[in-house]
Amino acid sequence: DLESLTDFPVINKNMIRENMSSFLSSEFERMKLHTVTTSGSTGTPFTVYQDRKKRLRHLADSIYFLKKAGFLIGERLYYLRVWNAINKKNFVECFTENLVMEEISNLSASWTKKLINRLQHDLSAKALLAYSSTYEALVVNLVTLGITEQDVHLKAIISMSESLSEPARQRLGEIFKCPVFLRYSNMENGFLGQQISGNSKQYQINLASYHVELLDVARDVPVKAGERGRVVVTDLFNRAMPLIRYDTGDIAVMSQAGLAFEDVEGRATDFIYSTAGSLISPHAITNLMWKYSELKQFQFVQTAEKKYLLKLNPEKKFQRAKELMDEFKQYLGVDANIEIEFVEEIPQLASGKRKKIVNLYRSLDRIKG
Repeated sequence: DLESLTDFPVINKNMIRENMSSFLSSEFERMKLHTVTTSGSTGTPFTVYQDRKKRLRHLADSIYFLKKAGFLIGERLYYLRVWNAINKKNFVECFTENLVMEEISNLSASWTKKLINRLQHDLSAKALLAYSSTYEALVVNLVTLGITEQDVHLKAIISMSESLSEPARQRLGEIFKCPVFLRYSNMENGFLGQQISGNSKQYQINLASYHVELLDVARDVPVKAGERGRVVVTDLFNRAMPLIRYDTGDIAVMSQAGLAFEDVEGRATDFIYSTAGSLISPHAITNLMWKYSELKQFQFVQTAEKKYLLKLNPEKKFQRAKELMDEFKQYLGVDANIEIEFVEEIPQLASGKRKKIVNLYRSLDRIKG
């Protein structure tokens, strides 16, 4: 009964970790369940157990949302990620799924050239699937190499997990001459929503598989349509480990009709606070950085109330430090103390992601606690 959901407390990863047995159904044998584990990009890796019907539902959701992006089952999918012993598929799986495992451990200019070459010589209908941070790096390489429009027969580019900056999205569409769709998903639940039009920024919410609430960032009360709130999900299909009112740690904005997200802004812990204590969307930072094309990578870290660290990996000598800091202070406050550190590389997480925004000062969990 979805109407009585508010009788249940909101749960999060830490609560589940501390008392895992209470969240597992006694009707299933744990050893026979499928396990999914998060990468730990915002903390300790987190494991969720799923029964067979949940896995079939996940597959059905995948087919549905791929079709919404114009990609049909049986067509070739290039999956760009870090492949390891845990997630790597065997030859039979790749053949039956028509999947190309594209390794991204080294997102270099030479890798980009090889990828373009493979796509050009593959005349089949195909799509790209990757984390947003991978596409951001790909675009930087394409611009650096001077690669413009490419006719590589792509039907769609699908970006998942983190937020993809609007400049990167536009550039991908222009270069590869295909629509770019942003998918909102996580490991522990599955496909929560996706943009179903290359021209719309709205995410269709997967209401067939989940009940979704948006709650205030500091209290467990609903926010109004158009206001920013924490994404709290009830999974309607995982009977092995029911996740009821599960706080995903993400922030989003709901449409007036409640059927779509106007925006999905990323992990709550990835939000930065201004010197006045206001939340700053990660989009404000990532979109600002796109004008500095001489930078290969960056990472913005809040270390204290009014202290920030900006790690920069430049293509060449960076001479616009003052301009950059002045722009940041327009968002953060004139009293922001910003330190710049030049690095040779922003390290990848095990998943292949590179975190652009890190908050070491405080998270929403600590505010609520």
